[in-house]
Amino acid sequence: MTNPLPRACQHIDEMNVGDEIRREYVITEADVQKFGELSGDFNPAHFNEEYAKGTVFKNRIAHGMISVAKFSGIFGMDMPGLGAIWGGQSIKFLAPVQLNKPYTAVARIKEKGEKNVIFSCWVEDAEGNHMLEGEGVLYPIPKKVKDKMVADGSLDKLLA
Repeated sequence: MTNPLPRACQHIDEMNVGDEIRREYVITEADVQKFGELSGDFNPAHFNEEYAKGTVFKNRIAHGMISVAKFSGIFGMDMPGLGAIWGGQSIKFLAPVQLNKPYTAVARIKEKGEKNVIFSCWVEDAEGNHMLEGEGVLYPIPKKVKDKMVADGSLDKLLA
């Protein structure tokens, strides 16, 4: 199987305050199982329906970090994309994410520094309620690195 290629490669001058990207997703049973295996987190709130009925949530919930991981796909594949380094992330969990329901991960450029971009990040449900909120710090590919890749023709081979 061939992995998908990044769809973008933006340097800081190609990015603007207010630029936004939205990615819809649904967390499935398989996603929860894979994340449990990857993280070692098999808390019964995620895996045991009987246990979960007795919690404040009344049913099983997805690991919150699965939703946070959606930003890795946004930052590494779309905005800024190829060459970006994720330098930091703050997150506040506001509401549980349910299995098999639609959500949208949103990243919007809040401010630009000399070498980094700060994104407002949140996940919302179909009604627009925020499940989590935070800020991500990204270091886009340096312009000189991208320019060299354009000049030598290697950039086209690395993008979808």
